[in-house]
Amino acid sequence: MNRIVALDVDGVLADFDGHWRQCAELVLGLVVPQVHEDHQLRTRYGLNRQECDAVWRDYHDDEWSRLPLYAHAADLVYALEDLGCQVWAVTSIDVRHRAARAESLSGLIPAGRIVCVGHAASASAKADVLRDLGAVAFLDDHPANINAAMYAVNLSVLLDRGYHGLEATEYGVTVIVKTRWIFRCW
Repeated sequence: MNRIVALDVDGVLADFDGHWRQCAELVLGLVVPQVHEDHQLRTRYGLNRQECDAVWRDYHDDEWSRLPLYAHAADLVYALEDLGCQVWAVTSIDVRHRAARAESLSGLIPAGRIVCVGHAASASAKADVLRDLGAVAFLDDHPANINAAMYAVNLSVLLDRGYHGLEATEYGVTVIVKTRWIFRCW
């Protein structure tokens, strides 16, 4: 029986938001407070387009490999493996950052099981990969990706980080809600 489970990386296994914010503070030379719950980084941190572009340039140059994993990342992957699952990463970064992604995952998911669909890929790109893999479940923090995945996997799970400006989840999606840094399933 196929037991492939796919996980998004940024916001699920790795603290992309916190790391991007640290990078922004180094690049811009100032404290970058969160001013909004918006999903778009520029709005979330109150940056203008030039500031945001400068942070992204630096991030793409050297930061993907340094992205720290959440404390729960290894426990999640190992728990899935203990259930007999083969864990894959399906991530929305460009393939040119694949080696850096593997480095940041520190062997938690083997490099051969990391699929990069590209930063500008449509939500259906991840669904296509999931279908090709024959994945049975998928966990992501972006509703568009989860909604598209509903028709590719048996279990489509959203890790809801509370961001504003994203589409609603479709009926049938399992949602894990962040409440004061405690996650609850409903």
